[in-house]
Amino acid sequence: MANPFEHNRLTLAFPDQLGQLVISDLLDVPVDSGSVAHLYFKGTCLVMEKGHADRVLSITLPDDIDPAYVTTYLLGKNLPTNQSKIIKAYLKQISPFLDRLGYTFTSLADDPQNASKPKATAKAQHRFSKTLVDSPFYVDYDGAKAEIFWMKRQELVIKKGASLKQEIPLNKDGSVGFSQKFALTLRQEHADAIGSDFKTTADIHLKSVNEVGHLLFFAGTNAWLILKDKTGKTLDSHTIVK
Repeated sequence: MANPFEHNRLTLAFPDQLGQLVISDLLDVPVDSGSVAHLYFKGTCLVMEKGHADRVLSITLPDDIDPAYVTTYLLGKNLPTNQSKIIKAYLKQISPFLDRLGYTFTSLADDPQNASKPKATAKAQHRFSKTLVDSPFYVDYDGAKAEIFWMKRQELVIKKGASLKQEIPLNKDGSVGFSQKFALTLRQEHADAIGSDFKTTADIHLKSVNEVGHLLFFAGTNAWLILKDKTGKTLDSHTIVK
């Protein structure tokens, strides 16, 4: 039987195709294969920042879970409903194994290391209005240009002829970030409507303003403030709930 503890790492395989867990120190984090969620711990307590941690739990996830969403879920932030349900069910399945090791998934929002830090402002809420259906909104930002219509609560249309940002923003270490990976996935899903010159050859239907920002300019800023009507008024100002 292979030794699960070697090279300063403890490696455990979860049963039932639930993936793998590697516990390591900060200097020996496993290479990220793109399907690994790295969670930072101080002893047995989950913490938000690497600088507060003394070990890393690296979890190789099933294919239907995005690693970026795991941390977002633990922060208590909103997620697409399907991902939230999948992650909740997954964490419930592996929690008994982690509990035996002394680790618990307390929400990062409750991290005591962050008690003295300014609290994040509550996420702005926006309300769809049928009065906007026939009103075009425009993007002219960071190499991206587009005309967009918000047709239904979960349907926005990027009209044919839009220009997409070409260069992928990279992390400081040269790697592709999670937001960029999500944007590339969206572009792959709509590859039939995107030409080699990064211009759309057909209308593209997306589910949210967030997806619009990812597909057009790799996110990185608040898309609600980038989409503007012909007078320059932002989509945010049209729809924000006060």
